[in-house]
Amino acid sequence: MKSLKLLNGDLVLTNGEIELVDGDDELKQNLEVILKTRLGEFFLDENIGLDRTNLLTKQFDEELAHYDIVEALMQEDRVKEVSEISFNLDKYKRILTVNLSVTKIDGTTIELEGVSADAG
Repeated sequence: MKSLKLLNGDLVLTNGEIELVDGDDELKQNLEVILKTRLGEFFLDENIGLDRTNLLTKQFDEELAHYDIVEALMQEDRVKEVSEISFNLDKYKRILTVNLSVTKIDGTTIELEGVSADAG
């Protein structure tokens, strides 16, 4: 599948041409978009996105956050399972970054590192 390439939510242009992304890079981009979209925010499909309720609490609960992230990533049909999740929470700046290992339905694994799940 091919998609428009995004960088920080903006289209990527090279010499005035819109760049495309495909393969594992497209899947990674799609997973990042899911994690950066608040559940219910996308008016065309309010079932897409991440429920951030458990990410925004004062007492961060890694188990609840883990559950919510897995639930969000499983919205992508090409994902078989989320193999690993690790969190890096900067409480002072209220920034949460996530490292993920995802197994695709074909059995191969992709890694996503430093995905921002902004905690505030």
